[in-house]
Amino acid sequence: MIDRGQLAQALGRRALADWVVVEHDQELHVREPGRTRGESRTRWRIVAYVDTPKGRGIARIAVDADDGDPEQVAEHALSTALASVGPAWETPPAAAPARVELADPAFDDGLDAIADRVLHGIAAPSGVEVVATARLLREHVQMIARQGFHAEWHATLARVEMLAIGHARSLVIAREARRIDELDLAAALADADADLQLLANAGAPTSGPCAVVLATDALVPAELGNGLGVWAAFAAQADAVVAREGLARYHERDPIVPGADQVSDPLTITSDGALPFGVRSAPLGDDGDAVRTFTLVERGIAGGLGLSPREAALRKRDPNGGVRNLVVRPGEWDGRVDPSGRLVEVRRLRDLAIDPYTGDASLEIALGVVHGKGPFTGGTLRLDLVDALARARRSSARIRRGAYDGPSAVLIAHAELVA
Repeated sequence: MIDRGQLAQALGRRALADWVVVEHDQELHVREPGRTRGESRTRWRIVAYVDTPKGRGIARIAVDADDGDPEQVAEHALSTALASVGPAWETPPAAAPARVELADPAFDDGLDAIADRVLHGIAAPSGVEVVATARLLREHVQMIARQGFHAEWHATLARVEMLAIGHARSLVIAREARRIDELDLAAALADADADLQLLANAGAPTSGPCAVVLATDALVPAELGNGLGVWAAFAAQADAVVAREGLARYHERDPIVPGADQVSDPLTITSDGALPFGVRSAPLGDDGDAVRTFTLVERGIAGGLGLSPREAALRKRDPNGGVRNLVVRPGEWDGRVDPSGRLVEVRRLRDLAIDPYTGDASLEIALGVVHGKGPFTGGTLRLDLVDALARARRSSARIRRGAYDGPSAVLIAHAELVA
């Protein structure tokens, strides 16, 4: 069994320039049909640095508390760091952690009671059967560094996955939040019921040009990808390593696409790792760096990058904890559309694939509606998401879904549906 003090001492005995140790004491509760599983575990994440005449090496290791002894873990960290030497840099001075609430007080009642409350509160619409699984996590995080820096915090997380069956069709629904009252399962099931009825009458798609409305469950599909939906295209462009290697599509202080700063309502996106109860919020980043709010896109102009301690040091800047919750400024669109022309509302996606370097994406449609004609299932939209979202009209209505906070829908004026 690994002890935090013993691990710190073992790392201190190695020729390491710096190290950070993070201890996660976790309580996990999983409630699924016919089975309940609980687990208490302690997990460690170690980041170790070694300086050599050729530069600095980094090791990132994750272990369970019972996966060995501290001396073996420390030796493994040293050997891994020596095998990954890159450019030399110095660790930035420790900064104050972000102040953020991450723990829902309701979890004090116990995870079993919370699971009962969540699952018993699910009211299936008439004619719809719901099969639900709840995963609840409560953790105490403690971080220590070689310089003597110490921080700790508590966090909670709830994820509910539901299979809604009705009208001879089925849909998978997922919701994730740090507070159980933000799961909003009733609204999720009401939307699913409406979509199941549409699916029961859905036809085949028809190829051709169209305007596209991406509704909430297509804009940020919690069941697909990393929880950022189509906005993940901008998180990828804010990767500091990609930018330093010259692979980013746009550069800081330049328009993200030509004319993006001249549209009537330019796009603004912020990374907010201090968003109260944000799914990706945290006081400190994975390497012990203080989390900071920064702008990815400011009125169509490329803003900052997600900077780890290494990337920040190479640029002589301060680290910011990387890209976390994305806050997109709502627009002025009230939901009304021009009745002329072909309009497709995409309500749900079957798959979403985004090229991290170009922003080109393939959106496989699970459910769409052609206004004036009716629902369909199938078909693909291929979009340059950076360009499309830079010019899209954003809804004035706002939603919070997982790690996303922003407009509930967007209208893209020019697209091509491929059947």
